[in-house]
Amino acid sequence: MRKYLLASAASLGLMVAASGAAHAQAAKAPAPGQIVVHLNGLLNDQINMIGATGDNVQGGNKLNPIGMAGFLRLYPGFDATTENGIEYGVAAELRTTYSSAGVGIHESTAGTSGVTGLAIRRAYAYIGTPQTGFVRFGQTDGIWWLLSTGEYYNFGDGNLWNADVGVGSSVPNQDHPSGLFTSSGSLYTTNKIVYISPDVAGFKAGFDFEPNSNGFKEGESCSLTTDCATLSSAAGGAGNARRKNTVTGGLEYSSEFSGTGVTLAVDYLHAAPIGVSSGGVTATGYTFNGYKSMGIAEFSGQVKYAGFTLGANVKTGQVNDGYTFLLPGQRDLLFYEVTGIYDFGPYTVGAYYFNQQSAGAYTLGSSYGRTATNYGIAVGANYALSKNLGLYATYLYGHRHQAGYNFISNSATVATGYDNVQSQAFSLGAALKW
Repeated sequence: MRKYLLASAASLGLMVAASGAAHAQAAKAPAPGQIVVHLNGLLNDQINMIGATGDNVQGGNKLNPIGMAGFLRLYPGFDATTENGIEYGVAAELRTTYSSAGVGIHESTAGTSGVTGLAIRRAYAYIGTPQTGFVRFGQTDGIWWLLSTGEYYNFGDGNLWNADVGVGSSVPNQDHPSGLFTSSGSLYTTNKIVYISPDVAGFKAGFDFEPNSNGFKEGESCSLTTDCATLSSAAGGAGNARRKNTVTGGLEYSSEFSGTGVTLAVDYLHAAPIGVSSGGVTATGYTFNGYKSMGIAEFSGQVKYAGFTLGANVKTGQVNDGYTFLLPGQRDLLFYEVTGIYDFGPYTVGAYYFNQQSAGAYTLGSSYGRTATNYGIAVGANYALSKNLGLYATYLYGHRHQAGYNFISNSATVATGYDNVQSQAFSLGAALKW
């Protein structure tokens, strides 16, 4: 008879998998015939102090430099092993949703600001063995993250400039530097099939395929409009962010030399835009958006020794900010990030610097500078009171520049002084996980 177990608080394998750790199976496989059920979670709350160029000029509104931010995440799922040794399971991540500012009314009242709830962020299944490799399918991280390194979230508030909540998300959008981070919701919240090979002499390879850039139940009901998940082309197009036929491949090598751990990885992502059909007619004739295909190469590396971790991540290719498509005449993007982390006992300190050169708001013939420059610095310190409770401090500095572009009004009007914006943020918080 199949044996069921409830995972203890110390069993955080699901949390690791749900947060995109570089493997496609449970951290520790259950014994044959067993199924281990998980309900892990994370609660994070912090007080923030923020100063930014646009915090008191947007439409006459002024922001309080001190505020609080927090979130709850739940990680339900299970890991299991069949009697003949096949590992399989399900992992999910539920997150607090965003909402408009209100007065803390959390009942389900239609149209009331301040209403919050939970939404599915990740939800996938996996199956395989260490000898044959593992397949994932569902709303999950792909090879772009699973077989890469050099980008870390284990210091400070765990989000930093990635704007995946935390103090970075509280910085005004106009002042928030853009970075092509590997862990991006536009990539890991989509329905795809992923394969990661077994480890052979330190080498692992993988690929994934995502037909449409949609998650579960998005566009499933199709009435031949732009709401269809399987849209291939549309009158007027479907914007610069919706992808089709996204394919990613990657290769990773890990080994240890005289106590020094080394990981190197290379990945390539290719995607096509949803085209414009001949139905896109205006008074001046056919309208074609002409987006170019997306093609990005990622090169990353990591060195670990005696508690120190040094990492680097570089991306370059035909893509614009936020994994959006380029138009003809726009420049390719270059992003790089360098990180240093030191762990000693219950303490962790870390810092990174990233820099991105992209087309930004420039289009062929516009008055803006051809290059948008974004860079950011993140510094964090953590103290673990126990394996389930930690305190942290985070400092962020960000800078944005594109000649002639007004970041505050998102236009070319009165750009003087606002085509060069910056921000600083500091936070103190606590994280409790189980």
